[in-house]
Amino acid sequence: MRHTRSSFPVCKPHLLVWFIFLFAFPLAPVWADVFVEQLVKADQIKNTDFQIFRQQLELLKKDSGSFSDFETDYLHLLMAYEAAYMGNTEKTIELTTSLISSGTHTDISFRAKALAINSLVVARRYLDAFNYLEQLIAQLPDVRAALAREQGLMVIAMMYRYIDRYELTIEYTRILEGEKPRNTAICTARQLRLDALLASGQYDLFEQEYEQGMSACELSKNLLFATLIRLYKAQYLLTQNKDNEALRLILDSYPAAEKTHYQRLMTELNSILAQIYAKTNQNQQARHYATLVVSHNVTGDDVATLPIVNTLKVLAELNKQEKNYKQALDYHEQYMAAFTAYMDDKSAQQMAYHTAHSEILAQNQKIALLDKDNQLLQYEQTALKHQATFNKLLIAALIVLVLGLTILAYRSYVARQRFKALAEYDDLTAISNRYHFSASAKGALALCEKGQLPAALIVFDLDHFKQINDQYGHAAGDWALRQTVDTCRNFMRNNDVFGRIGGEEFAILLPGCQSDKAHLLADICRDAINTIDTAASGYEFKLSASFGVTSAELSGYHLTKLIEDADTAMYQAKQLGRNKVHFFNG
Repeated sequence: MRHTRSSFPVCKPHLLVWFIFLFAFPLAPVWADVFVEQLVKADQIKNTDFQIFRQQLELLKKDSGSFSDFETDYLHLLMAYEAAYMGNTEKTIELTTSLISSGTHTDISFRAKALAINSLVVARRYLDAFNYLEQLIAQLPDVRAALAREQGLMVIAMMYRYIDRYELTIEYTRILEGEKPRNTAICTARQLRLDALLASGQYDLFEQEYEQGMSACELSKNLLFATLIRLYKAQYLLTQNKDNEALRLILDSYPAAEKTHYQRLMTELNSILAQIYAKTNQNQQARHYATLVVSHNVTGDDVATLPIVNTLKVLAELNKQEKNYKQALDYHEQYMAAFTAYMDDKSAQQMAYHTAHSEILAQNQKIALLDKDNQLLQYEQTALKHQATFNKLLIAALIVLVLGLTILAYRSYVARQRFKALAEYDDLTAISNRYHFSASAKGALALCEKGQLPAALIVFDLDHFKQINDQYGHAAGDWALRQTVDTCRNFMRNNDVFGRIGGEEFAILLPGCQSDKAHLLADICRDAINTIDTAASGYEFKLSASFGVTSAELSGYHLTKLIEDADTAMYQAKQLGRNKVHFFNG
């Protein structure tokens, strides 16, 4: 069950660190020219001595009036790299898109497109980024230069990892290694593959390839990626409930991580340390590392990343245990807002990928139709000599065209329906995901408020669900979630809005329902869940859930407030012994 692993998330660092290593490879000096040699020299040192690189770049800018078109484009590529390194995302996008659209030298255009992808992701312009990604994939078979292919394959693998397409990440890293690249590229490929193997739960392969990944990164003296691989090993140990071994490995790797000066990595480490210490009831250490995470988030740029989300949850739980309820509620609100932002961002990424991919398919289909049009022109020329044959061919071509358009329309309709389902429904339980639940519930609440109709909200989650996963396995946990949903559905009306808003947490909005009836429905669902026969899962275990209920009369018609109050009531039900229904009392 992939959602349960999110409590100790697989580290997925910002793409910029990969591109810093990726674009360290200069173009071959195609023209034997003094300016080209100077550009190549600057290209070679930009990652080893950035200050000298900037000085050489300033000197080259002064001579740019004498540059050829190729040299000018090369200079602009290095300027784009400088802007990316300095964090000037907009300038990087401006320079790279200009190089891409100008029809420049193939290698420069290819590198510019790859660099543009990273900057567009940083700017959250996901659709543009994935459009360029599709272009890279299409262009790759025509690229012959070894280093350019290396860069292209790494960018593709990185972007697929960014949207959790693990199988494609693994496939492209293996293709890259099959082309026998340099040691630095092997290190990057193996680090990416280990990340994807761990995130997708392929633990046997992860164990088999761990030492190879470490050896490759140590051989290339890549401290950052070697530290990341150790972090993956620690996260693997956590999935095996070897908390102490994982803790020792992270603490042993901590000095090396600090030497990288990469704050995103430190945020990952500190967040996981906070979660481990909280899990083992070492609250003082947990608070220390959690505070380190949030103290480096003063700008709010990382508020929607998974480490921040999990750290805010730890702080809420710590304050709740210490009975500092005001601070606990504040952190819980921050956690809910960060989690919502994180899920919205992930949905935007997935939607952008599917949109870009479908646009490429549509373009290919248009090209196929244009080819058919060209064939029709040839038929018309032939018809001047063979009029009778022309009539038959024209009719056949029209039939083909109509069929092609019909098939295209049908495929587009099917694709839209599939993408809609992917974006709106939870693939395990087939009910609304958090994003779709929020949209549907807000619409229903607006109608209730306009017509002054009652409304109620139920929030519940399964008791001791982690123990079911740990003791019987994730397949049993998945079975329990599906049975819970199927059981509760039996008691709902057609207009009730049912959604999965967390790993084992669910919400039901009841438009037009009074609070007493909502309380009764919650109790019916609670009793039905408690009587589920789990033998069909292959194991015998007890299922129960804790319910929190509130109404628009108490909490208003704003979904965020309703969820917040129902969530509070649910926690009170858990404190009262679990397997209970508790109504929010203001």
